[in-house]
Amino acid sequence: IIVYLNRTKAAIGLNDLFIGLFMSLVFGILVALSGCLRGMQCGRSASAVGDAATSAVVTGIVAIIIATAVITVVCSILGI
Repeated sequence: IIVYLNRTKAAIGLNDLFIGLFMSLVFGILVALSGCLRGMQCGRSASAVGDAATSAVVTGIVAIIIATAVITVVCSILGI
């Protein structure tokens, strides 16, 4: 396990770590916002709750894909 940790430390720089932490923060915020948005727009019936949950998942996935693309382009432009 020591060899694994040493090679991982050598392969991954601090920039990679900070970008990963930043992306996880952005993803968490996007998922929370999409869930809250669709929950607030939800109707009062049981089927409306299911539809809202499905819509929240789709919204979250699309938001994560878009955020990943934006962060990747920004990192490429900045040379990170």
